[in-house]
Amino acid sequence: MKFLAYSELNASRIESSLGLPDYSYYFVLKEFLPLLRELGEVEVVERLEQVDPLFHEARARGEACVFLSFMPPHKTPLGLECPVIPVFAWEFDSIPNQHWLEDERQNWAEVLRRCGRAITHSGLTVEAARQAIGADFPVVSIPAPVWDRFNALRVPADVSATLRVRAGVVMDSHDLALAPYIPDGDAVARAVTSARARELPQATSSTPGEVPPTVRQSLLRTTMRYLVEWYRLAWRAPRPAPFVAPAEAMEPLNPVEPGRLPEVAGDDADMPPLPFGEHCLTLSGVVFTAVFNPYDGRKNWVDMLTAFCTAFRDTSEATLLFKLGHHEYESAMNDMLMCMARMPAFKCRVVLMHGYLDRAEYDALIRHTAFIVNASHGEGQCLPLMEYLSCGKPAVAPCHSAMADYIDEQVAFVVDTWLDATAWPHDPRLAYRTLRHQIDWASLVEAYRQAFDCFTRQPERYRLMSSAAVERMRGHCSLEAGRGRLEAFLAADVA
Repeated sequence: MKFLAYSELNASRIESSLGLPDYSYYFVLKEFLPLLRELGEVEVVERLEQVDPLFHEARARGEACVFLSFMPPHKTPLGLECPVIPVFAWEFDSIPNQHWLEDERQNWAEVLRRCGRAITHSGLTVEAARQAIGADFPVVSIPAPVWDRFNALRVPADVSATLRVRAGVVMDSHDLALAPYIPDGDAVARAVTSARARELPQATSSTPGEVPPTVRQSLLRTTMRYLVEWYRLAWRAPRPAPFVAPAEAMEPLNPVEPGRLPEVAGDDADMPPLPFGEHCLTLSGVVFTAVFNPYDGRKNWVDMLTAFCTAFRDTSEATLLFKLGHHEYESAMNDMLMCMARMPAFKCRVVLMHGYLDRAEYDALIRHTAFIVNASHGEGQCLPLMEYLSCGKPAVAPCHSAMADYIDEQVAFVVDTWLDATAWPHDPRLAYRTLRHQIDWASLVEAYRQAFDCFTRQPERYRLMSSAAVERMRGHCSLEAGRGRLEAFLAADVA
C-alpha cells in the first residue's frame, strides 16, 4: 500500500511557525512516518495538487493508495479522487455538527461522513464522532507512536545537569540578574489600576483624557484594596479563590471563558528588553517541567505557576521549568513575570525558557526532570506528556479528555477537575456547544506537594511509578500498539 501524507506546515516552515494554529499536526505527521513505513511506501506531499496524480500512478501499478490528511476536518480537502482519511486531534466531548459563515466544511460530522472513515488520537474523540455520525462509523484512536524513540532516556539521571540554549531567553528566579525584569510594586499597581479603569463607564470631562478626582480616588482605593486582599489571601490555606481571578487577567485571552477581568495593559515599554542570546542553565533538585505554547489559553499556565509557588514557597529544592513553544515570546514572558511579581515572596525556583534545544540538550532536560506537569482544560493527545511518561517521568496532571486514556494514580498525581460550558475553539459565534474541564486549584497544590514528597522520601514508590509509566505508554503509543490498530483499521475497510 502507498500512503500519501500531508500537513499545512512542513520542515522548512515549522521553526518560524511554532505556536501558530494547527502547528502541532506537523509533529504528529513526523511521529506517524515510521509506523506508516512499516506498512507500505510513504510519500509526504508538499502540495495538495500532487495527490491525485500520485494516486493514479499507484493505481496504474495495481497498488492501493490512500491520502492521510493531518489537518482539522474543516481544512481537509474534499473532492479528491484519492481516498482521504482525516487524521485529527480533538479535546472536547462533541465535534462540530453545524456550519457557519456559509462554509459547509465547518460541519465536521458531514466532512467525516463524506470521507467515510477517520483516525484520531483518543477514545473520547472516537465516541464524539460516533455520537454525531453513527455508532458504526469507522473511526479509530491511534496516538502518535512516540514511545520507541525514548529507550535511551529510561535510565536514572545524575544529580545535576547544565543545559545550553544556543539562541533564546532564560529567566531564572534564583538568578540575581533577573531583578531588573521583575515588575516592581508601582508597576503592579499601575497594571491593576488599568484593569479596574476598563470596568468603569467613560466619565464626561471638559478636558479630553482628564480623569475626575473622584474617579482617581476610587481607582486608588480599589487598587489598594485588591492588592491587600491578594497578598492576604495568598498566605491563607490553599484554595482556588485567591489566585484565579487576578491571575486570569494575565492569561492569554480565551473569548469563550465567562466572567473574566479585562485584559491588563502591561508596562512592557518600561521594562528592559529580555536578554536574547546564548544561555547556560544548571538544573538540580526536584524539577517539574511543563512544555507548552504560552498563547494557548487551554494550557492554563497561570494555575500551574501560582499553585507551584504556593506549594513550595518555603522549599528552595523545588524547580518549575516552563519550556515555551512559540516563535513570539516577549509578551508571554512579561505576563509570567508580572504574575510572579504579584505573588508573595517564594523560595522555590521558577525557570522560563524560550529557545531551541538540540536533541542532546532536550534529552538532558528530560533526564533531569522528575515530573512532567499538565494543568490544561483539554488535550487532543498531548505529545510532551506522552513523551515524558514514555521516559519514565511520572506526571502531575488531570485525568480528562485524551489524557483519560493513559493517566491514573499508577503513573501520576491526579489533579481534580470539574466540567464547564464552552465553545468549539474555531467557532466565531462563540456559541456554547461543548464542555471543557476546569482545574481544581487546591488539588493542584496538593498534587505538587505529594509528588515532591514521593521523590524525596519515597524512592521506591517513585521507581514503581516510573516503571508503570513506561509500560503504560508502551501499550498506548508504541509502534507495536499503533501498527496493530492501523492494520486492523485498514483491513476492515478492505473487507
